[in-house]
Amino acid sequence: DLELKEQQDDRVRWWWSEAASRRWVRRRSSSATHGGDVQARTRAADGSGGSPGSATLLEDFGKMVRGEWIGHECSFEGATGKLEGLPDGYIPEEFLQWGVEPKGFESNHSSILRGDTLYRKHLRIIPTVDHFSDHTDVEEENFRHDVNQNGFDYFDCGSYVFAPQKVVIRKKSLDAVPKVEICLRDSIVNNDYRIVAVLRFDFGTGKFIKSLQIFQEKFDMDYADGQFVEPGSGFRSGWGAAEVLSEEKLHGRWRSHDGREESVRHVDVKDDKTQVLLFPSGIHAMATKTDSGEMAIELGWMVDDNTRLAMRTKYSSNGDFEESTKLVEKRD
Repeated sequence: DLELKEQQDDRVRWWWSEAASRRWVRRRSSSATHGGDVQARTRAADGSGGSPGSATLLEDFGKMVRGEWIGHECSFEGATGKLEGLPDGYIPEEFLQWGVEPKGFESNHSSILRGDTLYRKHLRIIPTVDHFSDHTDVEEENFRHDVNQNGFDYFDCGSYVFAPQKVVIRKKSLDAVPKVEICLRDSIVNNDYRIVAVLRFDFGTGKFIKSLQIFQEKFDMDYADGQFVEPGSGFRSGWGAAEVLSEEKLHGRWRSHDGREESVRHVDVKDDKTQVLLFPSGIHAMATKTDSGEMAIELGWMVDDNTRLAMRTKYSSNGDFEESTKLVEKRD
């Protein structure tokens, strides 16, 4: 039952509510268009290398990414990894009077693959005092990705990454900020869970900047185009308010197999060339800029004390996309 499930898995306590009824939603819309062993797929900028985009692989990916995913969206400062609170405009006046401070938005993702296009609809659920109203206010964002374009890589477990094909050094503060969208589905412990992250970075400094969005989600039902969502109480603090991953748990030697060869690497959280951001629930992000100018961006997720999932994207010193690799690493 629900109580037993909560006791067994602390990671998902915040997903559940006593008032778990379904509601029709009112939307404020915006849209954006963008052009256990290890299973990994990589593709170089010229399209060569890695596993071919076979029909079977694409079909498997479509089955595993499809669905309604419920969870919490939290934002973190790119420079420090510090949790950002909700802007006051999203918090009901009564919450401010009561001292209630939501740390993240309840959210719903609708994902579906149609042909060669991945559609991601994000519904950000606005906190409300009237938890038992007959509607729920949301903000809607729509994204779509061509899975055949360079910079997009997908995997049969339902994970994917979308990275810009070219990045340049920003010369002015108003210049465009590149970002990588990464989805990691747990293929080791429980594949009902996944994380989705939008990581913004500066190629010149080799560090994360601006606000980083991270979603921790659970599969809820088959694809329904976001027609039903959980009521948005705003009283649940969200996973982002929990204790962050300790340096000791991440630091050390990790062994992996990327589909081509086995390797061992040392993760040094104190390395001056690597920015390491530690978040709750075992989630972490790393950005590395080498002396010769190459850059790597990595999202990691420790699904247990000795296993971490990772998606790593590399850029050349000229800012050209080179490859993305999904890894499952075991503590060595």
